[in-house]
Amino acid sequence: MADPLLLHDRYRLSRKLGSGSFATVYFAEDTLMGRNVAVKVVEDAVDADGRALREAQAAAKLDHPNIVTVFEVVSEPDRTYLFTEYVEGHTLRELYSRRRLTDVQLIEAGIQIAKALEHAHKRGVIHRDVKPENIMLASSDDVDVRVMDFGVAKLEDLSSVTMDGDLVGTLAYMAPEQLEGRVVDARADVYSLSLTIYEGLTGSNPLRGKEPAEILRGPSRMVFSHLSRLRPDLPEILDTALHRGLEKEAAKRPDAAGLRRMLEQAAKEMPAPELREAATVRVAAALGAAATNHRLHYVAEHLVAGGASLATAAYLLPHTPFYPPQAIVPISAGVAFVSLLSPTVGGALTLLVLAPPVFDFGVGWGVIYAVVTVLAFALLRWRGRQWAALLPASVPALVAGGVGLAVPPLAGFLLRRWGPLAGVLSGMVVVVAAGLGLWDLVPFTFSAAPAEGLGAARHAASPGDVIVDLARFLDRRPELLLQVGLFAVFSLPMRRILTGTVPRRLWLASLYLGLMFGAFLLLPPALYGVSVDAVTFAQAFWPCAIIVYLVALIAPLQGHSEVSEG
Repeated sequence: MADPLLLHDRYRLSRKLGSGSFATVYFAEDTLMGRNVAVKVVEDAVDADGRALREAQAAAKLDHPNIVTVFEVVSEPDRTYLFTEYVEGHTLRELYSRRRLTDVQLIEAGIQIAKALEHAHKRGVIHRDVKPENIMLASSDDVDVRVMDFGVAKLEDLSSVTMDGDLVGTLAYMAPEQLEGRVVDARADVYSLSLTIYEGLTGSNPLRGKEPAEILRGPSRMVFSHLSRLRPDLPEILDTALHRGLEKEAAKRPDAAGLRRMLEQAAKEMPAPELREAATVRVAAALGAAATNHRLHYVAEHLVAGGASLATAAYLLPHTPFYPPQAIVPISAGVAFVSLLSPTVGGALTLLVLAPPVFDFGVGWGVIYAVVTVLAFALLRWRGRQWAALLPASVPALVAGGVGLAVPPLAGFLLRRWGPLAGVLSGMVVVVAAGLGLWDLVPFTFSAAPAEGLGAARHAASPGDVIVDLARFLDRRPELLLQVGLFAVFSLPMRRILTGTVPRRLWLASLYLGLMFGAFLLLPPALYGVSVDAVTFAQAFWPCAIIVYLVALIAPLQGHSEVSEG
């Protein structure tokens, strides 16, 4: 019986390398030639426009050491196989995320990519999808680039392969004329390559992460900040090369050969790396490798989950008498330990441990608690943020510890677009805790706790009774409802707010903190005549300020470079 993994009596598949919406790639051995190959399998159902055939046709015209070689293409009734050179290494995107490239190495990579494009352009092939994901660096002591995936390439002698206005490739790297659906030439690749290098030198592509509609509305007006403004330590010729390559008008851009010559001149003028920079690169490489293995993410997520679980159980259980006092410490330690091992199981267990005291307080309270916690936990679990699901529940402990105002920026940073949801839940937890008299002074006005809070709602039989009592309480203390809204507003995604260079991020952090300080301090007296103890509020505010500035300084945020509309 023939080996089922032996394709066409020649290629022996051994493992899957990756997959996407278009194709699945496998590692295989070419038993005839005795070499390793990559096998791209494209199902006809997802290749209605014949992209696989176009890739093969494009590759047939190209023979360059910096372009992945396509050895063979085989079409079957329901799928197409592309057998290509196998390159052991990492994509430029992976190296960017790990910070594994020095400036000198990146410029050398740019030179090799430009040479590959120059070769392709001379043979009538336009890549049209140049981006970090399509650039492979082979594992080697020297920089050794391979340009991959000419699957959306336009062959100048096959003008019918694409319809007018067809937008292909990745929006964030497309030239303006390509985004607008106009006819493109080789200078579209020059734009994409310039943006790829710009991203590597400045920290990010400012168009990445934006909504497609936003990119499509304004690409022709995009004017990128000069490299000399963001990286004054680099040669002026490099600034000129990228500025010209990123011209919004294609006619003003150099061709691939012109860009290559400027990059070669920049390589000669690059400053020699200092020992400190070399050490920094080595440390960043080590951290990057750890991040690749998800170790840093694993540790951070599990520590957050364990800490939040411990803070929640250790603070709330003594204030909700249900379990015997001697059981509180073991329960708190137990759920925290489980959360360290598994944020999903530990978070669910912590919320489950809190359920009996809540139901004991009132069935109506228990029903609302169960519905809200199950929905919120399930949503965050679905989005892979279960390790932060206990952040709202830990708010009473954080408030008691004097760091409650740090919750909005933490929620915005940890949960990104889901931050406002956590902000609303955290604000409501403050309302309920204040109404139940957990504090002598109600945060964050620091006025006296209400004489008549939510205690009268004890043993409420239905969720409706709880909602009515809660509405009455908020009617008496409207500043608490205002705080719920402020928690949501200031839990906006911090990664989208704190962008640009370090000085710019610090200015934005200061603006964020100034608005937050003013809103919490000035809106309650302005809207409801409720005074705020400014001194006590300032004491509660400084931990929030420290966290925001730390995030602005050291967190790996998007948008380290700037883009404006001209």
